[in-house]
Amino acid sequence: MVVRRKYASIASKGGSCCGPASSCCGGGAEDVARGLGYTEAELATLPEEANLGLSCGHPTAVAALRPGEVVLDLGSGAGLDVFLAAQRVGPSGRAIGVDMTPEMLEKARHNAEVFRERTGLANVAFLEGQIETIPLEDASVDVVLSNCVLNLSPDQGRVWKEIARVLRPGGRVSISDMVLLQPLPEVLRQDLEALVGCIAGAPLLEDLRGYIQAAGLVDIGLTPKEGAVDAMLHSEATATRRILERLPEGTGPGDLVASLLISARKAKPGAVRVQVFDPAQCCATGVCGPSVDPRLARFAADLEWLKGKGIPVERFNLSQQALAFATDAAVKAALQEKGEAALPLIKVDGQVVSAGSYPARDQLAVWTGLGCSGEPGCCG
Repeated sequence: MVVRRKYASIASKGGSCCGPASSCCGGGAEDVARGLGYTEAELATLPEEANLGLSCGHPTAVAALRPGEVVLDLGSGAGLDVFLAAQRVGPSGRAIGVDMTPEMLEKARHNAEVFRERTGLANVAFLEGQIETIPLEDASVDVVLSNCVLNLSPDQGRVWKEIARVLRPGGRVSISDMVLLQPLPEVLRQDLEALVGCIAGAPLLEDLRGYIQAAGLVDIGLTPKEGAVDAMLHSEATATRRILERLPEGTGPGDLVASLLISARKAKPGAVRVQVFDPAQCCATGVCGPSVDPRLARFAADLEWLKGKGIPVERFNLSQQALAFATDAAVKAALQEKGEAALPLIKVDGQVVSAGSYPARDQLAVWTGLGCSGEPGCCG
């Protein structure tokens, strides 16, 4: 397997995925890490060989890790994010890395000894395995991390189903990965060097959302990390020059690819799922621009109220997430029948409960099994 051989070489000989002296697509590992948000204080706590410059974000920084939690890092490499997570969950928690490359695991386990001597923490473990078949039991971890690895999988839908399997109810995801904003030119997709360099294997943005939804995860967040692509791509790297030379005229890397922070959560048993399909609009909260839409502001507050009750809520905007409308059979049928007059459309546990208007809080409460919302006049 090309990816395994490449990363074995990085572990054994140094360098990274784009060359012997570069990081994930150019530059030094320390420079890339700083460009992605790793602080000097964080880097100072790590074993010297833990950072190989293979990152495209900093998922540990925003994972809100708590003492005692069990954290899993998929494609953990030499242990960079595992060691940072281990410090955050403390001696009562555990940080586990899974990697398919024996040479990487050897380096990570050596680093674990250095980490233990340096910090006194013995709460890390590194397991050999594929991210398509994670070697852990069902519902055994609180948080899943990954840093620029999922895009390398030939079956990313299966990876997301495995993530959902190993998460405990209420568990969450904090993943940095590359996505395509539009299809890559075929000449780039055929470039295996680009594949290992974190770009050509990346899914389209809406395909990624589909994988996560199909796995049953909720509260999906897909947030671009500004400056990440620039931090990773340096013109001195051979692979970067190859990529730049093959881009359409007038197009930069940021027009085709982005580094995303991906967040999601596994719903607790019995929790219903609410999906809102909004018409095309600039802002769903009703508070953008010079005027306030009280109807939208009220509905946004009602959805926050649902979330506070533990109800997973997903919201889609026709102008920004058109694929979600096109790939949902019920929504697509409603649009074909009534056009945009069918929006907003509300679904609860996959069933359409409202179309054409925003419901009141007491209606949301009844549909989601909460009973009366407690508002004056509710349910009576």
